[in-house]
This record gives sequence, structure tokens and C-alpha cells, in this order.
Amino acid sequence: MFIQGPAWFKDTTEIFGAHVPNDRFVCIIAAGLVLLALVFFLKNTRYGMIIRAGVENRSMVTALGIDVRKAFTLVFTIGGAAAGLGGVLASHYFGYVSPMLGGSLLIFAFIVTVIGGLGSLTGAAVAAVAVAVLQQFANFYLAAPATSSSCSPWRWYCFSVPPACSGEPHEY
Repeated sequence: MFIQGPAWFKDTTEIFGAHVPNDRFVCIIAAGLVLLALVFFLKNTRYGMIIRAGVENRSMVTALGIDVRKAFTLVFTIGGAAAGLGGVLASHYFGYVSPMLGGSLLIFAFIVTVIGGLGSLTGAAVAAVAVAVLQQFANFYLAAPATSSSCSPWRWYCFSVPPACSGEPHEY
């Protein structure tokens, strides 16, 4: 199913000589806002504290009389909402909607997770930017073999460097 966004999505903005489509700015701003909201939620709310404690020591939190299952249900709900928002933003990027929309991006999500560390929000954000920049350079300079060439350095990294570029596995 092909979709049509607002007319100004198709316009471009020039930044340092590069023409950047306006829909990319929407994606960047939305991702930044979601990241900030998630960090605020995890650091400054009671449920955020319960989630962080439940990840570290589930049995201790349960022994304190807190239902960790409810907190983790909230985590899955937030994850589902984030996936839905990602699908909407990706549909504007790709121009269509299909069940296999994000299949080609899964390798990059895996690379970001390995490099950033499974429990590190900061590491994931830094790794996502690094992977995106390398992918764009590969797309521009290597055109046809871009995906393969942009994955090669990450293969080396994954096999030779310990995970979590931020150092701390559960840094929120």
C-alpha cells in the first residue's frame, strides 16, 4: 500500500550544500523526542525506578511486594508503541506500507544492539548514529555494494571488541 504524506515532506532543505528531504527532519526530531521521553521516564518516575530495579534484581523487587510483571508489561507496551511509531515514520521514508517493511533494517538494528550494549541506552544512541553515518557514506561512495561494505567494519568490531561501547551494561 503506497502512502502520501504532507506536501512539504517532499521538499528539501539545503544544509552545507546537501539537499536533505524534510521528512528526514521529522524522523530525527521524533526519534530524539522519544529518546528523551524514555530517559526521563526511566530516571524520574516511580515505574522507571521499578523497571530498573526489576532488571537488576527481580527477586528482590518481588520480595518488596512490587508486582514486577506489571512493570514489565508496561515495558512491552512502550516497546509496542515505539515500534508502531517507527513503522509510521518508516512508511513515510519508504513511501509504502507492508508487513516486510523493516526486514532490510534488521541487520543494522542487530549491529546497533551489539555495539551499543544490550542494556545501555547511551551506547545504543551512539552506536545508532555511528552505524547510520557509515551506512550513508557507503551509500554515497560505494552505491551498489553499500550494505555489504558498511557491515564489514561492524563484523570486525563484533568479533574483536567487547560489547557495550559505553562500558556500563545497564546505564540509564
